[in-house]
Amino acid sequence: MSVPRLSDHLRMFFLLAVLVPCALLAFLAVRSIDREEAFLEKRLQGTFDSEVSHAVALIREDLGRIRDELGAAVVRRDDGPSAEIRSSLAAWKKATSLVGVPFLLSSDFKILWPTRDSFFVPDDLAFLNWNRDFVTDVKPTPFYQNVAFLYKDQITEPAPSIETGGGGGAAETKNNAAAPIRMTMNAAPTDTRAGVGAAPKVSEGKEEKSKIEDIRLAQRALAEFEQSDIVRRRVYDEVARKGQKAETRNVTPGAAALPPSSAPVQRPESIFISEPRKFSEITAGKDVGLIPRFIEDKLALLFWKRLPSGRIVGCLVADGAARARLLGRLPDVVSPARILTVLDENGRPLVTPPGQASRDWRRPLIAREVSEILPRWEAAAYLADPGAVATEARSTRLMMAALILTLFAVIAAAGAMILRTLRSEMVLARQKTTFVTNVSHELKTPLTSIRMFSEMLKEGRQPDAVKQRAYLGLMVSETERLTRLINNVLDFSKMEKGKRSYLRRRSDFGVLAEALFENERVRLEHDGFAVDFTKTAGPAFVEADEEALRQAVLNLLSNAEKYSGPAKSIEVEVGRTDKTVWLEVRDQGIGIPPGETSKIFREFYRVDQSLAAPVSGSGLGLTIARRIVRDQGGDIEYRPRDGGGSVFRITLPRAETKDRA
Repeated sequence: MSVPRLSDHLRMFFLLAVLVPCALLAFLAVRSIDREEAFLEKRLQGTFDSEVSHAVALIREDLGRIRDELGAAVVRRDDGPSAEIRSSLAAWKKATSLVGVPFLLSSDFKILWPTRDSFFVPDDLAFLNWNRDFVTDVKPTPFYQNVAFLYKDQITEPAPSIETGGGGGAAETKNNAAAPIRMTMNAAPTDTRAGVGAAPKVSEGKEEKSKIEDIRLAQRALAEFEQSDIVRRRVYDEVARKGQKAETRNVTPGAAALPPSSAPVQRPESIFISEPRKFSEITAGKDVGLIPRFIEDKLALLFWKRLPSGRIVGCLVADGAARARLLGRLPDVVSPARILTVLDENGRPLVTPPGQASRDWRRPLIAREVSEILPRWEAAAYLADPGAVATEARSTRLMMAALILTLFAVIAAAGAMILRTLRSEMVLARQKTTFVTNVSHELKTPLTSIRMFSEMLKEGRQPDAVKQRAYLGLMVSETERLTRLINNVLDFSKMEKGKRSYLRRRSDFGVLAEALFENERVRLEHDGFAVDFTKTAGPAFVEADEEALRQAVLNLLSNAEKYSGPAKSIEVEVGRTDKTVWLEVRDQGIGIPPGETSKIFREFYRVDQSLAAPVSGSGLGLTIARRIVRDQGGDIEYRPRDGGGSVFRITLPRAETKDRA
């Protein structure tokens, strides 16, 4: 039999429909695995962001309290003799630990205190050395502003360009910065006293509404600035065009998972930009504020307040006291999952948890800049275990890899099963086609014999009475053969639908088999077969359907007849054991090839299924025979016969054994 092969088109379809999607799925899964560490880091960033934002809000709130506390305790009298002024400043310093070095300026920015001809300590001299030129309005200092607030109008405009027009220069920048500046710690509080009785309530309502809209616009601009790389790039390009300086942050947020030995990571740009401003420009139109200054790369804060006389009193804020105040506002620094701290202007933590001295503080999981009053300060969160993300990502990779391999194997196995099933269906389709042809031939052969012998007897062409009886016997045998073939087809249909029923009764299997064999002997001997029947034991009773057993035995005899070789020989033997009754049909035919023995009981199966095969048949005989015997509680087995040929053995339970049980 030639086994049907799958066409190239079908194989290509299988490749495209199964293997290609499987490979694509594996590729996408591998890419997803590669990004797993970044995904886990992003998820943790979202978890810690609220804590960092809360810490920033607390620090900003405390900066306002420091300003208010210094303003409330400041000297009230500034127009007396030098001794009284010195005494008032000393009392101010004593009233709050936040005052480091106090100073007093005239309305035209001349230093009234401390002076070189006064008695002063080294701290006062150091203050003059580092701050004289700034507070006397001789030299500017970098003034820090939130770039999102500074360009809030342009950021929130629908137009793609952030350009504000030609040639604005520094003056235009300052005008644009007016609204954002009012939102910083340098902002002057609203002077409600000036408005009492001077303006109608409607104007006050409009002003309040305008402030609320201004705050909303600033918040929207900040959100768009933080979320869009394109917006940030355009803003920083405009900053550079206008000569402002974009600061660089001390940390690289989101780089916590990178190994310490990796190449240096480029630090992002700060949200705070700077441009040089003189003291008079910073304090213009305001009453109180804090000004950050970097002295030898160390951040210092200058507090100032405008007095009713027009003079300006202020101080260098005590660094230790201010930092202690800010740290006291932080939540718990260490938790099982994270470390939360504040980094100063040099990227060093204000407080270092035990055992964390060697940590790379410039690579937090998430960080936020604190305020334009504390430039380069960051509130930052770190993983308590730096390797936690990598460990979890590694476990996820292993699990995903196992799932991918399993999925790939399942898809490949399913595809192979589909191909195998398809091939089986193709074989079955061919077998059914061959079955129709073979059944037609099988029906035609006995009908031809019956017609030939009946015509001879009708026309009286054979006067010999002995031969007439022989012809009649052959006609009966062929009729039974025809009946058996039709019954096979009908019974197979019933078995497939589960509708065949049996009438079981106690009968002697040996007697039944012998009677059946004798009926077939005439035809077999007429066809040149040497036949022999042997019963090696006494009664062999079984509980079974007699007609069904006859059909099974006849199918075995028919199979032996069809596949007989040159030595036409069929032997039937019936025997029994203590528990079983058996019948063997032995022939000396062509046998079964070793690789085909497991298939011979399949429906429609024949060793040679080609239409030109020398032996015709339906391929149902052995299938029906085994199913009948199994329905009776027994089985049919095949084994090759020594010297060539086949042996089929029917085994049934003995009725006597069953009764005894």
